[in-house]
Amino acid sequence: MYNIILSIFYPIFLALVFPTQIFLFVVVVKYSPKYMQTLRNVLFCNCIFQTISVVLLCLLQLRQVSHLKPMEIWCYGPLRHFEAIISYCLYFVSQSTSVVSNILVLLTIYLKYEAAKNVTNKQSNKCIVIILLLVPVFVLVGAEIYSVVTHSLLPEVRYLFEVINSNVTDHSVIGYITLQTVPSYLIISIVFGSVFLLPPMGLYTRRKIIFHINSGRDTTSQLKKHQRKTFINGLTLQACLPLVSLCPIFVCYVIVIGTKSELLFEQYCISVLVLLPTFFDPYITLYSVAPYRKQIGMWLGKAKTGPMIVISSIMNL
Repeated sequence: MYNIILSIFYPIFLALVFPTQIFLFVVVVKYSPKYMQTLRNVLFCNCIFQTISVVLLCLLQLRQVSHLKPMEIWCYGPLRHFEAIISYCLYFVSQSTSVVSNILVLLTIYLKYEAAKNVTNKQSNKCIVIILLLVPVFVLVGAEIYSVVTHSLLPEVRYLFEVINSNVTDHSVIGYITLQTVPSYLIISIVFGSVFLLPPMGLYTRRKIIFHINSGRDTTSQLKKHQRKTFINGLTLQACLPLVSLCPIFVCYVIVIGTKSELLFEQYCISVLVLLPTFFDPYITLYSVAPYRKQIGMWLGKAKTGPMIVISSIMNL
């Protein structure tokens, strides 16, 4: 039942998300002011990684069979007809791009926090923060490469998967998930960390930004108040989205791993819920970033083409 529903869902989801990501990509590249170059670069990279992630997950259509030992990864998508090592590598690529996307959201929140304080940091400080945020990505990629080399490249392992997948019908087995090696623990720790760190950091940042805005409330025009309100609303949505879509299913994931129980909803839908932010993030960005919202308003005939008051304390990224 799940397989039939998701075989219809994935193509529809891809058809909805892909044009939206392309639209955001064009808006970010063409309509980002010069004072938003750092934010522009972050959003540009996030569009790329989210697009790669959604395309790969729709082609793979994964199911992690958690009650088996070791846990098997089943592929129901078009890539099930390829050799297992190809799908297994692309599985890790989709995982890495999802983690990078979450980290880029954290970087965006950090930039907004620094801008809200109206403090101009040295470029070296931003570089240090970016490097620190990217360290888990390098560790993750290294651990994934090790897993591919040890679990898929060996001739006997490739032959085993050829035998298992010799008569592919609705799915193929592309790999295993074990928690018996240091790289496997690193992978799951980094993935979980990227999911569970975003909501508290986003909500904490929201509280700090509101504090800075309220401290200058008496000297703020109505237009700036409106722009800041939409900015904060966007930050709230950005922080709460993983709290709603990702955290519950990952808690279920931990439970089924620990108990070796079979929960079909978790097995089939964890990949679906990982995809949800790629659908909502473009709309949140277009809503919460004033120049993009202004441009869309002009296209819709709901905004005048006159000069826009820029909230330098928040948007000067």
